[in-house]
Amino acid sequence: MRQVVRYMFVAMAFVLLYVAWTFYGRYNSNREYERTVERKHQAAPPPEFGSEVKILQFYASPMVLAKGQQAILCYGVANAKTVRLEPAAEGIRPSLNRCLYVAPQRDTRYTLTAEGANGKRVTESLEIQVGR
Repeated sequence: MRQVVRYMFVAMAFVLLYVAWTFYGRYNSNREYERTVERKHQAAPPPEFGSEVKILQFYASPMVLAKGQQAILCYGVANAKTVRLEPAAEGIRPSLNRCLYVAPQRDTRYTLTAEGANGKRVTESLEIQVGR
């Protein structure tokens, strides 16, 4: 019986190591991709959008979730000095293309507000629905 327990312990240890290695590899791949995109954004001159602050894109995918699921919320702004998202989320900053994960617990209306250097504000909203 002790032999079986030892083998089960060793097998479980290998399974846990494999799962940890897989998650670690995916985490590193995602971080490297984000760094590459950030370097490209820094190296390329910004496209011309005039001088007015604009929300270029604001969307979520999927728009209808089951409870406990996450959605990707993406936005892009031009000529913005500050960007605010209500309800608040981490990592919000002016960007031509930025996405983040959100996990609302109930139907939630997200409002993106971008403010230009001249004080002008533009706002867009969307709602993510959460099923029961």
